[in-house]
Amino acid sequence: MKKSKKLCLIFLMAAFTVLVLPAAGFLSGCGTENTEQTAQTAQTSQTAQTSQTAQTSQTAQAVQLPQHAQQQNEQEGAAVNVDYEAIAYEVMPDNVKALVDGHKKEAAVVIVAVNYSKYIFIALGPRPTGGYSVAIKSVTERQGVVTVVYGEQKPEKGAMVTQAFTYPWIVIKIDTELPVDTLFE
Repeated sequence: MKKSKKLCLIFLMAAFTVLVLPAAGFLSGCGTENTEQTAQTAQTSQTAQTSQTAQTSQTAQAVQLPQHAQQQNEQEGAAVNVDYEAIAYEVMPDNVKALVDGHKKEAAVVIVAVNYSKYIFIALGPRPTGGYSVAIKSVTERQGVVTVVYGEQKPEKGAMVTQAFTYPWIVIKIDTELPVDTLFE
């Protein structure tokens, strides 16, 4: 019974990805006067749809093959490492840049979904000197939830640091549609 529920869920996710998301992307361009941009958006949406359909098929196959191992891991509560990348400000989507600009001087954690990825913005707030940074300790998936564990990297004692307030922050990107939780350690 459990296996059929998972297969049904995978099928529903694939159908949603193929049918609903491309339609939403196409409709987001409605009413724009720049037809060249609208055509590019539609073409990009169609390319993303084709790519996502292929990825969804591969994901469905990957989930079906090691099903017994995955069920055993879930029963044991094992967490699986998730790949992520730190994103430079220059290559962030505009809405993520706006978020960084608006919140980088305060302690905040904000998660933004863009296409099929999640951007996680973590800011520590003001620090008395330079040398502080956000340290990503782990990114794992367990029972359908991705957890980002982060902490504060402090300057070494006696290190030469900037004598001014600093505002350490980081943005990481995770290719997932699962819910994301954060934990400060």
